[in-house]
Amino acid sequence: MSIQLNGDTRIIAPDLPESVSYAIDDVTRDLGKAFTADAHGDHGDIRLRFADLADEQYAVRVDGNDLLLEAGDDLGFIYGLYAISRSVLGVTDLWFWNDQHIEPADGIDLDDDFRLESTRDAVRYKGFFINDEVLLEDWSVDNDPELPWRRAFETILRLGGNTAIPGSGQRGEPHLPLARRMGLYINQHHATPLGAKLFSEAYPGVSPKWPEDRERFEALWRQGIEDNLGGRTIWTLGFRGQGDSPFWSSDPRYTTDEARGEVMSEVIRRQYDMVRELDPNAPCSVYLYGESMDLYRKGLLRFPDDVIKIWSDNGFGRMVSRRQHNDNPRIDAMPDAADHGRNGIYYHASFYDLQAANHITQLCVDPRNVAAELERVLANGGNDLWIINSSNIKPHVFMLDLIARLWREGHADVDAAEYEYAARYFGGTVVTEGRKEPEETYHGDVDAPDVNVMRTVVDCLEGYWQAAVPYGPNWDDKAGEQFFNHVPRMLAVQFMRDRDAADPDLKWMCDNGGIMAHSLADQVAYYRSLCEPGAARYRELARRDEIAVLQVEGENPRAARLMRDSLLLQARLYRHCVQGALMLCRSLQDAFDGHWRHAFYHAGLAREEYLAADHAMRSREHGKWRGFWRNDCLTDVKQTALVLESLMGYLRAIGDGPHYYQWKRDFLYPAWEKDVMVIMNMENHETDQEIFAAMKATWQD
Repeated sequence: MSIQLNGDTRIIAPDLPESVSYAIDDVTRDLGKAFTADAHGDHGDIRLRFADLADEQYAVRVDGNDLLLEAGDDLGFIYGLYAISRSVLGVTDLWFWNDQHIEPADGIDLDDDFRLESTRDAVRYKGFFINDEVLLEDWSVDNDPELPWRRAFETILRLGGNTAIPGSGQRGEPHLPLARRMGLYINQHHATPLGAKLFSEAYPGVSPKWPEDRERFEALWRQGIEDNLGGRTIWTLGFRGQGDSPFWSSDPRYTTDEARGEVMSEVIRRQYDMVRELDPNAPCSVYLYGESMDLYRKGLLRFPDDVIKIWSDNGFGRMVSRRQHNDNPRIDAMPDAADHGRNGIYYHASFYDLQAANHITQLCVDPRNVAAELERVLANGGNDLWIINSSNIKPHVFMLDLIARLWREGHADVDAAEYEYAARYFGGTVVTEGRKEPEETYHGDVDAPDVNVMRTVVDCLEGYWQAAVPYGPNWDDKAGEQFFNHVPRMLAVQFMRDRDAADPDLKWMCDNGGIMAHSLADQVAYYRSLCEPGAARYRELARRDEIAVLQVEGENPRAARLMRDSLLLQARLYRHCVQGALMLCRSLQDAFDGHWRHAFYHAGLAREEYLAADHAMRSREHGKWRGFWRNDCLTDVKQTALVLESLMGYLRAIGDGPHYYQWKRDFLYPAWEKDVMVIMNMENHETDQEIFAAMKATWQD
């Protein structure tokens, strides 16, 4: 015996919380994708029923002629509905970001013994911090700027998450109500404890002091608590300065660690008591970040045992303190297994540091190191809360998928995860509930569908990790695309500012490599030594990925398009950005030697590479993705091109100014006329780009 789901299947639900209605709408949409519109007949419906199950748990089974979903709370129903969508209808967790195409069927038969049952996840609270969300904020789908956020929150829930920080600071406030309505816990940023207004926002011009302004602070905290009651909240406790800095930066009376720890401990305890008065059972957390981690390690920061301590990685996947400017102490930030309190993490799939991180491309460290690091977090008791910086989601989907596997299952076989990801999103294989496949399938069974495509995708993924440029001795010292945009801009600007002096803000780069750089020329030479082999590797990676896409296109055009949108795009971004960085080094070294024409020319070649990187992104804006890459304003490869344009003007001024006629004669006049100096020039002066084009015509084959 069996039942069939088909185009007539409906979702039948009792009176349920609003949050479940969003998942019902989503799965109703998925039913419309999964089945042909003109196929009708006997069918089962999907019925929802309350049952005595633990929070967030569900059970799905065939019951008579229907598919019955039982749960005890709204999140149980939500997860169960998405489990049906994933396991029965074949709609994947990242369907939206990876443009999944569902081939509709007339119907799907389910045997009477069909079952789906949830299990407890390895991490209690988990989800995304949608941070540095400049691409999402500038983009709309179907002319609806809120729809990308709707899909982002759906993705968290599909992956088994239950929390969100819905944007950066005040930019996230407009999206907070939607996240609440969809059933997510709202987490709060470390700079805005209790979701309250910053003191300086409420009292402009007043320098805050503790304890003198205690009443004002408490009024803001109470208002923040009251504003956020009525929905799920993980309350953030803490006390920082008004510019996301230590509080003593604006109140220098506190000069000792003991005094600082005493104030922060007092404030956190007061905030905790205020939360408990109005929301007695809600989870609370404290970020051990920067100065707070140092004070806690010294035993000077105290708070109740049930407050979750949030430890933070360095932005590159390693549980050590982050590098700030030139200071990189790499203090251990791994939860302590001997600490019997509650622990969690703030972990970056994406990071923005104006130095070397990844923002528009995925994390460059080997995912095996990421998996091992997160498994260590769990082994050390860090299983209460995971806040994952997802940034704009789309560039980071593989790593987010891997991290979600870890927060569900507590471990991850990266080789298996890569093949499974390739099968789901490129190979056309529908993966069963539990997100696993038989080993022989995702490790290359010759009878598996599109197995050649799967192998090709895995090769491209592996090639990406292997091509990464190391800038230090540690496994997490791998350069993201910011290293090939912010550093070149710094070198170029420093050359124009003072070409003899080293840029003090680049000391960290040379320190990481164990290099003593006494001048800008030393910094440029060292940076070039990193870029040169990296440029060769990325040229080869892009070449291989381009060939791979062409090979896949004949078998699976949709997989080829997704490869162009993701794997090949990031390879092209690095190929152009690293080559541009290398050309900048050549330009500056030419300039140090007084070869102004060649310096100008190589700066022009560098500029072209960054324009090509911007074009690579914009060329992948098809369908719903139109405009997605337009607001690349953090890495901002087009800004790098603008800085190089300024450098070209500076170099030309030195080498051809102030009268600007010699380069014109050298590259635009016939040989017999170059040295005939009756009059300097007979035509308008060319722009920098026109002179550069003339140089290219002369010097390039």
